[in-house]
Formats: sequence, structure tokens, C-alpha cells
Amino acid sequence: MVNILMFKIGPTCFGIETAYVKSITKNLESVCHEFPTALAEGKGIVGYDGRKICVVDLEKRFFTSTDKGIDTCHETEFIVVSFEGNGFAIPIGEIADIFQVSEKDISPIPAFAVRYMPRNFFKGVFAVGDKLILILDVGKLLN
Repeated sequence: MVNILMFKIGPTCFGIETAYVKSITKNLESVCHEFPTALAEGKGIVGYDGRKICVVDLEKRFFTSTDKGIDTCHETEFIVVSFEGNGFAIPIGEIADIFQVSEKDISPIPAFAVRYMPRNFFKGVFAVGDKLILILDVGKLLN
């Protein structure tokens, strides 16, 4: 069994294994800068727990972004993620729930579910009612 935190960005439901989640917060320090263009999916750097961490903007990576900027750090909710000693923050629309999911209930991603998204960023998908939750592969988000 794996615990998956489900969150939304726009109407799309994503999931991330809770083992990688350090916190959910609006209280990131405003050391927000823009990233070099080489990191197009990044929106900047924020301070968290005395460290500087990058922001990985899934809306910008996967969708047409409204590009509201991270100068709204204290108005945006973030999931702070830890992976192999590295931390990063994901701005989100809302937290929905935590689900316990059996590995056998996680299916490969159907093409229609990620029509405009690179498939390699996902571990799989599971269904809750009529919603599909796309499970992020945390390691691949950083590479």
C-alpha cells in the first residue's frame, strides 16, 4: 500500500506519494527570483526551513500558464517535497485528500489522460470515483 496525497492544479488531479511530502504551506520566505531560461519549468527560488529551494511549477510545465509569478508566495499554497536530500516546492490549487492505494490499483497512464503532457513524469494513474489521479514520479520532476 502507498499513501498518495491528491491535489489539483486547475481541473486536473495529481497525486504524490506522502513519503516525499515534507509539508503543505503558504509560509515560504520571499526570496523569489526568476530562474535562468534553461529551467523553463522553474519559477524561482523560495526560502523554506532556513534553506533555499526551487519552485517546480507544474502548471507551467504541463499547461498554458497564467504566469502570475511567485511574488505571491504568501498567497499561494505549496507542497514542499524532499527527494534524495533535495527539496523543492510545487505551487498547487488545492489539496483534495490522501488515499491508500494498492500497487495493483495503479495502472499505466492512458494516452488520453496526458494528451498534452510528457508521460515520463508519471508513475501511473488510479481512479477515485469518476476522477483520474495522475501520480507524479518525483525523481523525474527534478531531472
